[in-house]
Amino acid sequence: MIFLLFVYTSCAVVLPIVLIVYWKLIRPAKRLHDAFRSQGVPGEPFVPIIGQLLEMNRSRANDQYMDYYEELVKKHGNIFLHGFGPLVRLIVLEPDMLADVLGRSHAQNYSKTALNSNVFKPIIGTHDLLVSEGIEHERARKMLNPAFHAINLQSMVSIMVDQTRKVIDELFASTNSTSVNLQTELNALTLSIIASCAFGKGFETIGNARDIVNRAFTVLLQAVEYRTMRMVNQIPVLALLPFWQKHIVDEGTRETTEFVE
Repeated sequence: MIFLLFVYTSCAVVLPIVLIVYWKLIRPAKRLHDAFRSQGVPGEPFVPIIGQLLEMNRSRANDQYMDYYEELVKKHGNIFLHGFGPLVRLIVLEPDMLADVLGRSHAQNYSKTALNSNVFKPIIGTHDLLVSEGIEHERARKMLNPAFHAINLQSMVSIMVDQTRKVIDELFASTNSTSVNLQTELNALTLSIIASCAFGKGFETIGNARDIVNRAFTVLLQAVEYRTMRMVNQIPVLALLPFWQKHIVDEGTRETTEFVE
């Protein structure tokens, strides 16, 4: 009797969950995948819930992330389907189609996904060019345009040269180590140049400015990538739990906000 009660209770709990997962995640993704395939769009096979995440994580662990996508392009061409967890993504590398997506004339036909906001929000917030849409996106775009004018870009050359010279001098001065992590150093150099151009030459007079910015856009980005590749950011309930490097994301966001303010 107790065993039957346990079985019935388990079925009453599990079956609704399975139906909800199927109706909310599997069914829409499968219909979208089949719709594209019926139009002749090639792609990877449909795998419910996880998509091609296992292959992506494997290539990422072996430092072959770009090689993985290059193989997909060789296999399917410049337009193909790819499963990112429960989401079906249409990968477009065709220049004419990219121009249509990124151009201003047809901007109203495209919208950013919720995943885009979940990934970039902890790093750069929501009121910016990458995450915002509509009128706010247009305003952010107009504000950034003057910074990329030829005359303004020329004025940044001296900052780029100074920052690069400082990094080279620091590398030669720290001869105690037999090896140097160039990726970390180049990331720090790039961020120092961007921050100096944005905040002025007084940027380096702020205590630990370089460490804060480097942490925000290196360590924080790695934590966000870790959570995204494990579908934590895709599931709102999991994203709120204090696991899977959540403390790194929260601390990095707090440090970035305090630094900017």
